[in-house]
Amino acid sequence: MQSATKGALAPTLRYTALQGSYWACYCCIMTFSSVYLLARGFTNAQIGVLISVAGILSAVLQPTVSRVADGLKRLSLRQFCALLVALQLAAGALLLVLASWAGQAVLYGLLLILIQLIMPLCSALGMACINQGFPLNFGVARGAGSISFGVFSALCGRLVLWFGEVSIPVALTVLNLLLLLSVLLFRFRGDVPVQDPVQPQAPVQAGGKPFLLRYRHVVWVLVASACLFISHNLLNVFAFQIVQPLGGGSSEMGTMLFFQSIFELPVMFLFAWMLKKAGSRTWVRLSGIGFFLHALGAWVAPNMGVLYAVQIFEMNGYALFTLASIYFVNETVDESQRVQGQAWFTMCNTLGSVLASFVGGFLLDLAGAAALLTFATASGGAGMALLWVLLRKGSQTMLPVKSPRRF
Repeated sequence: MQSATKGALAPTLRYTALQGSYWACYCCIMTFSSVYLLARGFTNAQIGVLISVAGILSAVLQPTVSRVADGLKRLSLRQFCALLVALQLAAGALLLVLASWAGQAVLYGLLLILIQLIMPLCSALGMACINQGFPLNFGVARGAGSISFGVFSALCGRLVLWFGEVSIPVALTVLNLLLLLSVLLFRFRGDVPVQDPVQPQAPVQAGGKPFLLRYRHVVWVLVASACLFISHNLLNVFAFQIVQPLGGGSSEMGTMLFFQSIFELPVMFLFAWMLKKAGSRTWVRLSGIGFFLHALGAWVAPNMGVLYAVQIFEMNGYALFTLASIYFVNETVDESQRVQGQAWFTMCNTLGSVLASFVGGFLLDLAGAAALLTFATASGGAGMALLWVLLRKGSQTMLPVKSPRRF
């Protein structure tokens, strides 16, 4: 009995290590990008452009990377993921060597691209494990990732305070080593390789048009999602600049992000129970309120104490939307197009990051943090309003459009 229990826990424990190390790396690269690059002589506008370009390139490269991963004959998905992590490890370590502005820009841009390319591969590894019948609890592992993100947000903030910005690439190098090790160890029973799950092929590959034309108002749902992610990414990418007017620094930013991550946990651990109380459509609709209140609270916060408290809206905003949207696509989209559906919602996140980084950098240089938070609140409000109308009870949104009868 004890051996069986241990065997049942092993997949979740190993995947928890993978998710934890991935989100720790994500924290160092994405969240502390402004802290590190400002110290290296970059302006807010330059940081925004760099993150935007990296986001665009990662979105363009994603289909190619996925096709390469699917078509590999000599490497498994696990080994291919490890290869990208090794490249990320090298780029992070080289930040300590190449001190020139151009070298730092190229290397950090590469890190921003790689961390976004690795994310879906890590998810695919987890799904591959589940598809092979292993008892992996994805929600628990993802919740552990949020804990890791929060812990390292606080820890990196302290490290910068004590040792300066050079501590970021040092910490990243250590975390990349842990991520590489966790990916390489994500295998079971020795003789069972972890393969990429078989994905259904879309009927037509014409830039996603069949999916966009097939479901009612799906374009507007995607627009609403992009608005929410613009608001979310403005608060996270430029978190350092947001806390500065309130007297905060890198340490306070790390503490704020720690609270943000902790507040995500109740939803991630309880979402299966929540789905029994209301459908995914309802939870997607309600999540817009959380995005709006998060941005509004940050805008009007008079001090760091209030700003810390405002992070509670991460619970019914980003955390709720992240899980509810996955179930929403699975419940409303035909099986042959679910991969396309998930991809379009993922692209909204990327688009939100790109637009937030580009616009936010210029807003900060031109008018300061208040203007950035005003824009974040407006964007969150627009996304909330759209979802509130589109997904109301009795709405036809996301129901298939019937093809016209042919005679």
